[in-house]
Amino acid sequence: MAQTDLLPPPKRPPHGDLAHQIEHAVDDELNETQDESGFDAIVNRTVEAIGAGVLLTMTGLVFVNAALRYTANISLLWSDELVIALIPWLAMTGLFLSVRRREVIRIEHFVQRFPPRVRRFLNAFAEFVCAVSFAYLCYVTFEYLSFFGNDRTVYLQIPQYWFHSSVLIGGLLITGAFLIDTYKSFRTADDGMKK
Repeated sequence: MAQTDLLPPPKRPPHGDLAHQIEHAVDDELNETQDESGFDAIVNRTVEAIGAGVLLTMTGLVFVNAALRYTANISLLWSDELVIALIPWLAMTGLFLSVRRREVIRIEHFVQRFPPRVRRFLNAFAEFVCAVSFAYLCYVTFEYLSFFGNDRTVYLQIPQYWFHSSVLIGGLLITGAFLIDTYKSFRTADDGMKK
């Protein structure tokens, strides 16, 4: 008889354990992403395509520059400049999609302790605060661009606003996404009050 036969069977974790909750949360989020349709799907797919195009461009530039550097001892200095300048566009497309798909990291430990009605209002308030924060980011970015937007990059001599406007455009889109979420949260809170 093997020694493992003498050991009691391992205890199964209770139904409400953390791993089980994480599994259900991931399933719910994946289902939400797959259920995109209509205008939401068009917007999200368009931003995904832009983000993928930016990422492919950056990857291609880095690969070509590295290959030329090691094979022909040629360095394309302008490609590094372009890759660095494209990073804000990539970041803003990713952040916008995260907000649209409600995949932004949230800490809901304390909020979950409130009744559903209060929870909805707290979520709506948090989304509104996020919208105001990004609106302020847009204001600061606009001020920055008005002072430094016409400065040119060192190698390509492209005006800086071509690259830094990503924060303004992305910030406006993200502000809109948070405002839509705020409206939806208030609407569900109102529906909960009527019931």
